[in-house]
Amino acid sequence: MKLSLFPYAAIVAISGLAQAAPSPQLLSVLQPEDRASVLENRTQAEGATFVLSKRGNMCGDSSFENRGSAGSPYASDCEVLARNIAPGGDWTVSRGAHRTLATFGTCAFGAEKGGPWYTYVGNEDIRDLIRDSINRFKRGDGKVGARGRMHCAGNGGGGEIIWGIFHT
Repeated sequence: MKLSLFPYAAIVAISGLAQAAPSPQLLSVLQPEDRASVLENRTQAEGATFVLSKRGNMCGDSSFENRGSAGSPYASDCEVLARNIAPGGDWTVSRGAHRTLATFGTCAFGAEKGGPWYTYVGNEDIRDLIRDSINRFKRGDGKVGARGRMHCAGNGGGGEIIWGIFHT
C-alpha cells in the first residue's frame, strides 16, 4: 500500500498561511477618548499589506498664508489634532476636489491637488504645518486659520498640493 502525503502537506501549509495572515482588525492611530476622526489613513486602509513607519515626512517646504478670522478653529483643537496623528500614517491626496484628511473639535486639516495622479501627505507634514501655522498666525482670541502650497511625494514624481487649516 502506497501512502501519499501530498493532501496532508497541503492542509498543513494552508492552515499555516491562515495563521500568518494579518488580523482583520485595523489599529487606530487615535486614542478612543480623543474622539478625533481621521478620514483616511493609507497605511491602515489598503487591506492586508500594512506598511508602518514611525515618521511620515512625504512633503517638502511649504508656503504659508494667514487665513485666520473669527470663524477659524481654535488653535487648542488643532494642537490636539496634531497629537492624535503623532503615532504615524500618511494620506493619499488625489487630483480633484478638496479633501478633509483629519479633524478634531473645531479644527480640520485638508488638502487638494491639481495635475495628474496623486500624492501622499505624512503625519509629520501635517503636524509641522499645524505647529508652524499656530506659531505664525495664532490670533488673540486663540483661533488660527492658514493655507499654503508644498510639493509632496507620489505617483509620477509627486506634485504640488494646496493645504489648509479650517473650521469643521
